[in-house]
Amino acid sequence: MTRRSTPTLYKAEREIAELVLGADAAKWNSIAAVWEREGLPRIDPMTGMRFWPAVQSFLLRRHGLVDTSAPTQPDGCETW
Repeated sequence: MTRRSTPTLYKAEREIAELVLGADAAKWNSIAAVWEREGLPRIDPMTGMRFWPAVQSFLLRRHGLVDTSAPTQPDGCETW
């Protein structure tokens, strides 16, 4: 029986660089430093890696593919 590969939630910088930038992966360190100031999730001190779903979410929001607007006031009482 072959073992199926399961996607990992935490990814190393090298792997993220390749996934995000492809052939330009060498630019990742300088780009990540700027994006961290914009909200890119930082490296988790426990794992030494970044939480990949949060990185994906950041990139989708950054490029306007996810609507992040939320109501600023409650819309009223719930009537169950």
